[in-house]
Amino acid sequence: MSVAKRQTVPEYSSGTTAEYGYGPTDWLGGWRSLFYGCAILIAINVFLELWNYAFMFSAGLDSASEAFTLHYRTLFWGELLSVGAFTGLWYGWLVRTGREIRDREQGKVEPREEFRRMAVFWCIIGITSLSLYIEASFWPNWDGAWHQTMVRDTALTPTHIPMFYFWFPLSAVLVLGNYLYGRFRLPRVYAKEKGFPWSFTLLLGASIFECFQVAMNEWGHSLWIAEEFFATPFHWPFVWYGWLAGGMFALWGETIIAMYGIEKDIEEAEQASQTAPTAATELRG
Repeated sequence: MSVAKRQTVPEYSSGTTAEYGYGPTDWLGGWRSLFYGCAILIAINVFLELWNYAFMFSAGLDSASEAFTLHYRTLFWGELLSVGAFTGLWYGWLVRTGREIRDREQGKVEPREEFRRMAVFWCIIGITSLSLYIEASFWPNWDGAWHQTMVRDTALTPTHIPMFYFWFPLSAVLVLGNYLYGRFRLPRVYAKEKGFPWSFTLLLGASIFECFQVAMNEWGHSLWIAEEFFATPFHWPFVWYGWLAGGMFALWGETIIAMYGIEKDIEEAEQASQTAPTAATELRG
């Protein structure tokens, strides 16, 4: 981007891309959050996979052993505490700064800044999608293979601990954080007076339902069928999770429609600025 172009970027409130000299939809502008967030999730997943490759057979076969406590119960508590800390810090920041933005702007967002926020909103959707994909693809397949060969002696198995106690709750946290971002920063779409959107109702329902389904799944395997057959009846509700998660597509649809509204506002403002000088000239004449 040229120096001249950077100088034409209007100044916004603290934390916008204008501070970095990038436009709202430049790769290092509004989309920067997507790259950083996905990189962090991939790094965490690689760490958890390498951890399992290193310790699942040497320490993960007997939940009553000291080695299991050292390598897996410690991992279990570390995951819960890290997700909890992240949730508190991120939600607190979203609400605190969101209220400040709401009170300052009173629902009137400069179009260029609104486009930037739309891009960040989409970034969070992308990060959430990656988290849902990791929790519903890599780990369930690994988990099924593990239990078909090693069975299970507790709900805390080497494959359950990353999947059920990190990725599942993290996805629910990301979904609600996505809503909190839109609630305070995108009043055109998610303002309080517009009510709670069906898109987030479905998506939150999917994430929370999945956490409850985990408990049912463990009950079924413990008291009903120990084998890890994917077609067992207590696996059927996992399909509902996939249907409910379709609310993700509604988020894109809602914001795309809002983008057309932003373009319309820009066109109307340009037309008003063009007609204003003409009207002033006629008055002078």
